[in-house]
Amino acid sequence: MKNGNVSFLLLVLICLLGYNIYSTKQLKTDVEMYNQKIDSIQNNIDSVVLVNKNLDIKIDSIYSEIGLIDTDIESVHTNIKNIKVKTNEKVNSVNQFNFSDLTKFFSDRYESETGSN
Repeated sequence: MKNGNVSFLLLVLICLLGYNIYSTKQLKTDVEMYNQKIDSIQNNIDSVVLVNKNLDIKIDSIYSEIGLIDTDIESVHTNIKNIKVKTNEKVNSVNQFNFSDLTKFFSDRYESETGSN
């Protein structure tokens, strides 16, 4: 009986050893597959990094264009302020005219316009 038990245990050990060797080979194959997936992911990351660099260049270009447009807008605002100041000066000077000055102002102004027609 002891011989049978020892043989049975030896057979079980051999089966476990065979299963262990088979599992280890399968594990090595899985590691290779994971390495391939890692390489594939790394390629995707590299392409995304390249796209991001191109987008950064485009963003920098757009920022410089925005800077130029902002300068133009500031120039237009300055011109508008100057026009408002000049218009207010003219309105204020007309407000200070007395009746005879206003009559002369409008008659001179409209007389020159009707004379040219």
